[in-house]
Amino acid sequence: MITRHQFVLTDEYIADAQRLGIAQNKALKFFYQTWWVWWLPRVIIAGAIIYLLLNHLESTAVLASTFLLFTFWGEWFGRRTLAKARNNVRTKGSTSVVSMSEEGVDIEGAHGNSHLRWSAILRSTIYPQGVFIKLSNLTGLWLPDEALTEGSPADVRKLLAANVKGR
Repeated sequence: MITRHQFVLTDEYIADAQRLGIAQNKALKFFYQTWWVWWLPRVIIAGAIIYLLLNHLESTAVLASTFLLFTFWGEWFGRRTLAKARNNVRTKGSTSVVSMSEEGVDIEGAHGNSHLRWSAILRSTIYPQGVFIKLSNLTGLWLPDEALTEGSPADVRKLLAANVKGR
């Protein structure tokens, strides 16, 4: 059984792959995808500012306000870093072909071709609209079902279930 995904590395594809890659890494997910990481400290600092102002500690309230502003700057800087990473993808606009068979995964892209045995794949995650294959802690392949040119989504999931053992 052979399946083949063919897709163009567009801005939308790269953003989806980045979002799903972050979701697969616990530290990155904590930093980028949990709202309370940014808002809980802001609420605490705002409460501290009110307390300081009520107790006539204006200079300390100004310092806490500065820290509050830094939380907004930090969130903006993190989003900007992700956007810059998406813009720096060298293969943007090129077409990639990912073929899966019993022997492994073949990837043909703008900068070369590679063959991965199934043992090289750490984990796969199945989503309703495709699969994400994790190759390392920070890299992976997003294979949307809409990019299938050969085989079916059921075939892809069957190959992954048979060959990726949840490592």
